[in-house]
Amino acid sequence: MARLVIVGGGIVGSAAAYHLAVIHGWGDIVVIDQGPLPYNAGSTSHAPGGVVAASHNKTLTRMALYSADVYESLDAYDDQHVHVNRLGGLEIARTAQRFEDLKRLHGEGKSYGYTSRLLTPAETVEMVPWFDPAAFAGSFYVEESQLVKGYHLVGDFMRKAEATGRVTFRPHTGLVAIETANGAVTGVTTTNPELERIDCEQVLLAANVWSPAIADQLGVSVPLTPFEHQYAITTALDDWAEWAEGTIHEENRYPLIRDVDVTMYYRSHHHRLGIGSYHHAPRAVSSDEMGDSALRPFTPADFTEAWKLAQEIVPMLRGREPEFDDAYNGIFAFSADAMPIIGPSSVVHGLWSANASWLTHGAGVAKSVAEWMAEGHTEWDMRECHLHRFGAHVQTRAYLEAVSVTNYTEIYDVHHPKEPLSHPRNVRLSPFHQRHLDADCVFTPFAGLELPNWFASNEPLVERYGDAIPDRDWWGAMHWSPIMGAEHLATRETASLWDLTGLSIIEVAGPRAVEYVDRLCSNRVDGPVGSVVYTLWLTPEGGIKRDLTVARRADDVFWLFVGEGTLPQDLDWVRRHVGDGAVVSDRSGAYSGIGIFGPNAPAILGAVADADLASFRFYSGRTLDVGMAKTFAMRISYVGENGWELHVPMESSLPVWDALWEAGQDHGLVLAGLGAMDSMRLEKGYRLWGADIHTEYDPYEAGLGWTVRLDKGDFIGRDAARTAREAGPERRLACLTLDGVGATLMGYEPVLQDGQVVGHITTGNMGYTVGRYIAYAYLPTHLAVPGTELTVEYFDEPYSATVAAEPLFDPKMERMKG
Repeated sequence: MARLVIVGGGIVGSAAAYHLAVIHGWGDIVVIDQGPLPYNAGSTSHAPGGVVAASHNKTLTRMALYSADVYESLDAYDDQHVHVNRLGGLEIARTAQRFEDLKRLHGEGKSYGYTSRLLTPAETVEMVPWFDPAAFAGSFYVEESQLVKGYHLVGDFMRKAEATGRVTFRPHTGLVAIETANGAVTGVTTTNPELERIDCEQVLLAANVWSPAIADQLGVSVPLTPFEHQYAITTALDDWAEWAEGTIHEENRYPLIRDVDVTMYYRSHHHRLGIGSYHHAPRAVSSDEMGDSALRPFTPADFTEAWKLAQEIVPMLRGREPEFDDAYNGIFAFSADAMPIIGPSSVVHGLWSANASWLTHGAGVAKSVAEWMAEGHTEWDMRECHLHRFGAHVQTRAYLEAVSVTNYTEIYDVHHPKEPLSHPRNVRLSPFHQRHLDADCVFTPFAGLELPNWFASNEPLVERYGDAIPDRDWWGAMHWSPIMGAEHLATRETASLWDLTGLSIIEVAGPRAVEYVDRLCSNRVDGPVGSVVYTLWLTPEGGIKRDLTVARRADDVFWLFVGEGTLPQDLDWVRRHVGDGAVVSDRSGAYSGIGIFGPNAPAILGAVADADLASFRFYSGRTLDVGMAKTFAMRISYVGENGWELHVPMESSLPVWDALWEAGQDHGLVLAGLGAMDSMRLEKGYRLWGADIHTEYDPYEAGLGWTVRLDKGDFIGRDAARTAREAGPERRLACLTLDGVGATLMGYEPVLQDGQVVGHITTGNMGYTVGRYIAYAYLPTHLAVPGTELTVEYFDEPYSATVAAEPLFDPKMERMKG
């Protein structure tokens, strides 16, 4: 009987076994792999070995930095090779736009903790003399990047894990099936005649490109797509003839080099050059057609353009025909959103995922899943990596094929933080979609749902508000329009209509509903029917799992309002904590959401609602007749204005929208989108989940301690919250205003005092009503004091910032309460 079977002995599977046994003390672990070990048939062994430390994504960067440190701590598997050469990594910018993006990466490095330098072409060629300095605009060097031999890492993970006596590795042992009973793992069957069946409590699926087909047999979705990409090693190059052939320490004399503008990369192999290329038409491979190897024959026609591009930047290749000592198409995993897929299954108890990872992040993924399994929580927030983060549409074959091609073709593109997904689009439409089209809406997809970002029909408003909407620099102006500012200001002046269909509804109903919901929430929810509460879910360790609104619809019925983008994992969280005596239901598809906000909102809603709105209290909810629809209305607002959220049966939604629009024509009603919502909520000091708050922050750091009622009954995270309050926060989320306009902060720009990094930006936007640019950042408590002067670095330039008292808009809540 095994405690755990790990399926897949590549970098993630072997590292997970190491972490569980060596760090967490787990035993009775069996690792099976269909091929030999440590040199197995997966991407770990054929990968060229680049560990790329820098990324715009904080989670991926942490995983890469951790992996680099762990890899360097390992020993070579044999005495004939060096397993790690920490020579750093270079990213080449062929264009000025790319070099600007590298400046952003350089700034983020100060926030994330890696060491980097921006280099001119001449400085780059000092490091890599075989590059043509006329072929590129500059480069970006990261000290922590490295080149490794993947199978050596696997070999030492194996050796150290086996030395504990707690782990057994079984090569040439393919998986036949994962067996279950009553919704839980009971064992695995294998192709090994000496080990046909292993009884076990848990299975960690770490087979990467083979995992979707395995998981699908159990009704579990692991939405990733295997793709071929090319790697070729040239024959000997005369320019490198003076190198001592066979000197193992000189195989990697130069850093890993990524030619990101053309989706290529380079590394040395003694006196030969290795060239990796994604610069060819996508070659997807179905997971259930993978066979027993992640290697495919080289397709020379796909490399024709890549060879020309390599010749442009590497002069010693010019005039040469593409002749290679070795060349192949290697298969790598691309998840639906380009992030790892980690965590426990809610479909099959005891089944875990650690997939969609490359060598760069392998040890970081293993660290996270091992912590999750052994301790029940992770050091890093897993919101972007959660197995159950994907909506139903993402789990369809058609969507996955389409989005995976997009991820492949755009792998090295310069991506703006506000840039919407390019393809596929129009996957999910709100009931108001045609009305949005009629108003020349500019859409952005939110969990696949097309929602308004702004409305081009509002362009005349821009002239009305004039100088209150300052211009933006080239970066800030991307995926932005001054119409966003106009919609913001018009809402403050009159009223606006919003599509809130992106709000999801989780219903908990039954005789024990209040018990379960109260235990989930930090705030008191056991109020009278019609009460509405803003609250948090906390992790057992006291981090902010989610912020949400809870409405008591009846004595034994609660509606929990969360964002559509996090619904799958939020629903999983609720179901894990609600037992007998209550039923959890997803009511999201049955209701649309409409927002009516602004000083004139009461008059507009009053014209179409058969109700006395004067008695409608702030933070309360009730059913109204809005036109001919029974509508659940809540008097709350995320934009800091008087108004209501209306949740309308889907089939009645469009008539309600039309009735409100018609009634608003005499009251200055405008349409508004997500762009205005972001600037308005920031002006009001409202937190954005996933940026301002997540599991790595506690309520007292985030300024949300008022939502935590330690004197109520027990709730998840109460003890940790009490400890945090008694200790007092060492950092606080602080409001900053930038002196002057110029920077357009979008997150992770470093905040400095006297040249030392003291935090980083979480969110930022223009406060059009208060006339100041606003940003938020976690700062040491002694700095999070109004009046503190700081510096924010933006594209390698300093900007003065000052800590301000929050909120900047309507601090006494006079607008909200009417």
